[in-house]
Formats: sequence, C-alpha cells, structure tokens
Amino acid sequence: MAPITKRYTDFYGADGHFKSISDNALLSFVRDDEFTNFSQDVLVRALQNPEQYVEPSIDDFIMTLELSKRTWKRMRRNIGLLKSKVGVKVSSHSGGELGHLYKRQVVFKFLDGGEIRFHFDPVLESDGCSEVRRSSRVSTRISQLGFRNFSIFLGWLKEQSNGEYDKAVRFDNSRGAKGTTRGAYATRLDFEFKIHGLPIPFLLTRDPHHMSSSYAIWPEDASNSMVESFSHGNHSESSHCLSYDPVLKLVGDGTITLPYAKQLLPMSKIERRQLSSKDGNGGLLVSALIPNSSPKLGSKGKGVQTHLGRLEFFSPKLYHSLPDELAVKVARFKLDAVWKRLGTRETRQLKKALSLDCHKIFVDSDAIERCFFKKLDKLYWTIVDPITW
Repeated sequence: MAPITKRYTDFYGADGHFKSISDNALLSFVRDDEFTNFSQDVLVRALQNPEQYVEPSIDDFIMTLELSKRTWKRMRRNIGLLKSKVGVKVSSHSGGELGHLYKRQVVFKFLDGGEIRFHFDPVLESDGCSEVRRSSRVSTRISQLGFRNFSIFLGWLKEQSNGEYDKAVRFDNSRGAKGTTRGAYATRLDFEFKIHGLPIPFLLTRDPHHMSSSYAIWPEDASNSMVESFSHGNHSESSHCLSYDPVLKLVGDGTITLPYAKQLLPMSKIERRQLSSKDGNGGLLVSALIPNSSPKLGSKGKGVQTHLGRLEFFSPKLYHSLPDELAVKVARFKLDAVWKRLGTRETRQLKKALSLDCHKIFVDSDAIERCFFKKLDKLYWTIVDPITW
C-alpha cells in the first residue's frame, strides 16, 4: 500500500490542492499495473459487497417545521436544561447567511464535536425565494454531530414545544400536506460513503440520468493538475452526486497538515445530496423517510432512495485502453467534463472504450440501499422518538 500512497500524495500541495502535474507523471501513475489492479480490487469489493467494505453515513441534514413564538421563548429560557445533559456552547446571532429568510439563529456547538444551527422568526417577504418556508429550521452535519447528541437536542426541543414538535414530525401526507407549513420536512439529506484505499483518479463514474449535459468540476481549469471534486447534475438547483478526495479537502481546510496526509491511505468519497426543497413541494415529510413504519404515522410508500446505485463505475484499467493523450485528459477532467475537450477521433475512441463490458464494474444497488436504510431508520427514529427527560 505504501508505494501507491507515496506516489499519489506527491501530487498534493500544502495548500490543499493538486500541484501542477506533468502529462508523463500523471500517465505513469494511472497506467501503473500495480496501482490499477489494486484500485480495481478495491472498487469491486466496495461496490459488490458494500455492507462489508463501504463506510456509509449521513452528512448534512436540514429539517424545517412550524413552531410557535411561545416555543422559541421556552427554548431561550431553558437552555440551561440542555447544558445539564450534554456539553454544549450556545450563542445567538442574526440570521447570518440565511438573513434573507430568517431574522435570528441560535448556534449549539457540542464540545465533543459537531454543531446545530436553529434558525427562526422568518422574514415576511423574501425576494427570489420560491420555496415554502416554515417558522423554524434545524440544520446539522450528522457525520460530525452523531445521532446521540442530535437525539438529546431534539428531545430538549420537544420538551419545550408543548406538543408542537410531535404534531409536526408525526404528520402524514394523507390529507395533502405538500407545499404547506404543516408537518416537519427534510429539505436536505446528504448520503455519503467512503472508499478507503482508492485515489480519486481511479474513481471513474457517470450518471446515466445526467450524462454530460449537467455537471460541475473544481477547479474548472485542471489542464495542468487534476479535478479535485466533480458532481453529476446541477449542483445548486437539484439533487446530485458529488465525488472528491476527502483527505485533500482536510489539508485545504487546515484540519490536517500535508505531512500527516501523506501517512494516510488514499480515499475517495461519494455523496448523494438530496435537495428535496428544490422539488416545488417544500421538502420531504419526515414521516415519509422510511417505509412501513407504524400505521399511526400514515402511509409512507417506499421511503427515501439514495440513487447512488444508479451511478455507472468504470474500471481503472480503462486508462490502459486509451491513447496517451486521451488517458491524460480523462485523468485530469473526469468523464463528464472531458468531452468538450476532445476532438472527433478522441470522442469516438472514448465512447467505444466505455461501451466495453470489460471496463464496467457491476454495482449491487440493492445492497447499497440496504446500507443506507439502516442509517435512515436511525435518523427517522431519532427525530420521531428522541431522548427526553
């Protein structure tokens, strides 16, 4: 494992971005037999046996619900009760980056990691906002906060609400609640999984629902380095998949140093960002997160699907089948952004290579959904039945 780690992290810069990489250096890396065989094995194990080899989690989560001014006052008055149950620092601010939507926010920073932002007191009129807004907004990153601290917070919130919280989270859609302020809605839900041991140049993916018509890459000009992150779909206006190197990102954030990063296994992360607030219905009812739960909570249909299994994955050995210049372009720009940089001949060559079964990796999409259902089930019951005292 050491050789691939050293060769790959040599591309890292101390600023958390890929350094300038020559064509020869990049081609030598992606064509290395040991590295491509290793990465192929890593991908096959992860995608065909994800329950054993993939690390699934829920990252960003946002929920909006209708709570009264009376509840907000109780929250401010009884913050000491929350502090008696968990280590947390609490600060109040204006609406911040959501000031055009909410007048105020309270930030709960947990001493053992993670934070929750509670926005409330909505602005009456908001230019350019077509989303249905509710009086209160809870946002967090569960991968950092953890389910237990989230449950403690929600249990405390529930106790302050005099039944309003329960009424919201247990609301079902049998009475046509979509687009209203009734109920509690998940407006953002990010699924993610990490593939340990996989350098980002060997993560070759394509979303057949978007193909190359809608995508985003960063940096946009990677002609002398490599793309650090890439998304399938409109990353600001709709749900989409995003992939990136999380170790490089930690260097860029200042969380770890470059020398420390060079000691870690390569890693690739894939996220499915469900932006249900963009669908015109104001989000997804919490009561619809999972299927077949208590009849008291209403009919929930199939529950949330991650759609991660619909991604197409291609073998790292693809690089061996492409002409040198084309292989370098694919390594730099990935399979969505590369097309507009190709001539007619290269376009034909890449399409032919991608059509070959030997370059495709089978994905057990049902197993991937099972991995995330366990997390969804945990999230659902954390919201509906939080820790109370």
